[in-house]
Formats: sequence, C-alpha cells, structure tokens
Amino acid sequence: MAKALAALTLWLCIALSAFAAAPHNKQLDWSQLTPEQQQILAPLASDWINFDERRRTKWLLLVKRYPQMKPEEQQRLQTQMKDWSKLTPEQRRIARENYKKLAKQPPEKREAVKRKWQEHEQQKQAPSNSAPSLPAAPGGNKTAPPLAPASPTR
Repeated sequence: MAKALAALTLWLCIALSAFAAAPHNKQLDWSQLTPEQQQILAPLASDWINFDERRRTKWLLLVKRYPQMKPEEQQRLQTQMKDWSKLTPEQRRIARENYKKLAKQPPEKREAVKRKWQEHEQQKQAPSNSAPSLPAAPGGNKTAPPLAPASPTR
C-alpha cells in the first residue's frame, strides 16, 4: 500500500509539473505571434495586450481558419477588426450588449437587422453629398454603430 501511495504521489508531482510548464496564451505577447498571425490580426495589435486568455485563444483559432476563408470573408473580417479597433471602450461595451440582445431575438428580427445593416453598408459605399444617418441599434440605442451580421467569432 505504501509503495502504491508513493508511486501515485510521484506520478501526481510529475503530471502537475508538466502541466505547470505548458505554455499558456496569457503569456503569448504580440511579439511572440508569427508574422502571418501579426499580419492577419494587425488591426487588433494595440488591443492585444489587454485581451484575456480566452479572447486571445479565440482570435488565434480564427487565424487558423483565415486561409480557408473566401477573399470576401477575409476582407469583411479585416474591415470588422478595423472598425472595432476604432471604437471607444464604452462603444464596445454597448455593441456587446446589443449583440447579446440581438442573439435573443427571433430569426425574423435578426434578419430585419441584417437587412438594415446591409442597406447602411451600401449607402456608406455609395458616393453621396450628405452623410447617411446610422440605423438604430437594437433597443433604440444610437450611441454605438449597428451590429454587423452575427459572426462565429463573437
């Protein structure tokens, strides 16, 4: 019995020390990303230091899928990252809240918001003399830009 307990204790010590030595994303500074990862995530460079482990892991998983994305999907992702990086922390908080509200809405409501968003994007891309107004965010909050169609990375 004593030998079994000693063996178990030794095994636990080895297993725990191996686990403790394993790299964690928390320690993954921007400078430790590959050049390809840095290029894809460039719009998020200034925010990277503030990301927690979960968020860094999410973005790194997205980077792995990036090469398989269609060019339009890659462009959309780059645009969304650039737009997100320009938001203030308060605008980001509001956008997250709006996204959570939208996710709870029925599919018809989500589709209506998606159509409004697409119309807004088309107006934004079309040259005009007057600046188009932003459509209201879900819940009538106009302090943050409307949400883009749901993406699997949010």
